[in-house]
Amino acid sequence: MRFFVMAIQVRERTIEEIEGKLAGMSTALNKIGYLESALNISGFNFEIKRFLWNELSRLYEERKMFERAARAMANKAGMEVTFRDKIDSYVTAAELFARVGKVDDADDMFVRASRDANTEQKSKVRLARKNIFSVSAKELESKGKKASAVKFYEKLIKMNLDSAEKAEIKVKLLTTYKALGMFREAKLLAGL
Repeated sequence: MRFFVMAIQVRERTIEEIEGKLAGMSTALNKIGYLESALNISGFNFEIKRFLWNELSRLYEERKMFERAARAMANKAGMEVTFRDKIDSYVTAAELFARVGKVDDADDMFVRASRDANTEQKSKVRLARKNIFSVSAKELESKGKKASAVKFYEKLIKMNLDSAEKAEIKVKLLTTYKALGMFREAKLLAGL
């Protein structure tokens, strides 16, 4: 789905002026159009660009446009100053990608977060990855989207999990493979 939004002239130069302009707009689509126009203007510093990407991501998420929200959050992460903020933004982007079933894009965001993380933060990123993928797989399965859930289970089974978790994922993956008629994959997994 593509939106063709007219370019809106942006005269505001500070976050406060931008917030004031946004407060005066009535619909989310008008705000999105304004923010996208503002992002095309050169001359804004990183602080203002981070604010614009964050607001854009929030508005997309409110409108359930999760993939666009994730892309906006990933762009924000690229402009973050501190590693902690960068990691948080990448993990948020990964979660948003996972909500639309974009497992490879979500995985890419986790890789980027890990790249900028220290040892303690890496373990938190791994835990977030495991939890987000588990929740996403269960939600997709409960909605009857087994083929999409398989992608998350396949990522989970390759992760460094404890034996009980790995066994649980293996059972779910075997069951899902058989339900989808993927008997060759089930046979291969059973052999592991």
